[in-house]
Amino acid sequence: MDDRMSVISDNLKTQWQDHFHMRGQTWKVLQYSILFFLGVVGLEIKKFNTVYLVLAYGAVILTSGFGLVIAIHHRRRQKEKFEIIAAHEKELGIDTLIKPVLEKAYASWTGRINTSTYIVVMQALLCAISICLLGRLLLS
Repeated sequence: MDDRMSVISDNLKTQWQDHFHMRGQTWKVLQYSILFFLGVVGLEIKKFNTVYLVLAYGAVILTSGFGLVIAIHHRRRQKEKFEIIAAHEKELGIDTLIKPVLEKAYASWTGRINTSTYIVVMQALLCAISICLLGRLLLS
């Protein structure tokens, strides 16, 4: 029985590491999308050639669009990870320690807004703003 608990404990640790690694990747993708967007806005402020700006905004739209897909994918995988984590914690008997804390944290609407939701919304906004700026550029 001790070996089984050790295996579950090791897998629990791996699940948490995977979660943090995924979250780190998702943050990096958002950071790169934001930096790319700001760079293109900077090019527009410097009055670069319209053809280059159209291509650059198109690239930002693609980047933030793919970033949105990655963020949604990671959000789904993280939900799966948390289900596995909850099952492992229950098996190890530590869920009774954690459950009251989580219930309290999720009691208000602010507890239901999390990092992955924020990143998904930010990627979608970057894509939408880039589409609007590209449209403005093409219509002017």
